[in-house]
Amino acid sequence: MKKILFISHNLGRTGSEMLLWYSLMNLNREKFLPLLFTKGKGVLIDTLPSEIQHFLPYRQNPKRSLRILRSVLKKAKIDALEYQLGYISKKYKVDFWYVNTIVLPEFYPIAKKLGVKIITHAHELTFAYDFIRYNDLETIISSSAVLIGCSEAVCSRISDMGRPDVNLLYGFIDPNNIICTKTPAEVKENTGFGAEDFVWAISGKTTLIKGVDLLVSLIPELPANIKIIWIGGEEDTGVYYYAKKTVEYKFPERVKFLGAQSEEYYNYLNAADAFLLLSREDSFPLVMLEAATLGKPIVGFNSGGISEFVTKSTGIVVETWRTKDLAEAMMEVKNHPEKFDTDEIKRQASLYEVKKQVSILEDILDSVN
Repeated sequence: MKKILFISHNLGRTGSEMLLWYSLMNLNREKFLPLLFTKGKGVLIDTLPSEIQHFLPYRQNPKRSLRILRSVLKKAKIDALEYQLGYISKKYKVDFWYVNTIVLPEFYPIAKKLGVKIITHAHELTFAYDFIRYNDLETIISSSAVLIGCSEAVCSRISDMGRPDVNLLYGFIDPNNIICTKTPAEVKENTGFGAEDFVWAISGKTTLIKGVDLLVSLIPELPANIKIIWIGGEEDTGVYYYAKKTVEYKFPERVKFLGAQSEEYYNYLNAADAFLLLSREDSFPLVMLEAATLGKPIVGFNSGGISEFVTKSTGIVVETWRTKDLAEAMMEVKNHPEKFDTDEIKRQASLYEVKKQVSILEDILDSVN
């Protein structure tokens, strides 16, 4: 049995964290013993089965004794993170670490000191490279025993950096977790939309990369009965303030910012008539698969992984970056629903079902000696 320490930010509800959660929940327990280290405690931590040991850094740990230990280590000028990871790896006889993103560079020097191999699962495209240092990305690419990319777009960039051995593992979902408890008509009415409104859903944080500012130029290109719901965390940034206030002032009632959702998330997603991706860059968005599982046609800019999923019968990928062209694609979906086959959309989403993809992941894990 291989013992693997998975390392991630927090196991919250972002796409990469959800994929890790699906993996942890479905790995073959006869072949793999997963352990989990996160820098914070996300909402999915408490849903893990008891046999998966979870560790927080000493500083965030609820146990007072471990917080005191951190203070002692600090006084002794011993790196607490290195000490803790070394202790975990030794106690549980960990075979290797699995880092669930490229933006946790601090773990790689520690792994080198401890003589531990790392698998790196990259979910990021080029914009994310700007959030880490030159030398850190070089270390991640060169020192990872195995690299995994969540789309061809991601794998292509990693290959271009000298690692053509990168493994492709598309994002995936568990359709059994996509449960709707309300009808679309009921949700639309409760949200303040009329029966004649055509509603587009967007899901993700209200960031520049997710294209929240593009709403300002998109809305005037669309008829008044085209409405948008934005499901996702509301960022404390000037960009979000600009987008939200401008839309509210110039186009009242056209866009509803619903904030982060949990219990009502799939009800809102299912209430939409179609799904919209405004992202400037998106590797292989999990929300795209969720919307497709619900049979929603998809429209978006060619921001990365969308072009690897959407076909002529499931949506439209816009090759320019003009919101006018995006609006035309949105109207094509609204005015010609017969071109977009709900059953085909759902069938295509089923190709990325968790059991199929975790089987590929297990083959990759098996290959690490």
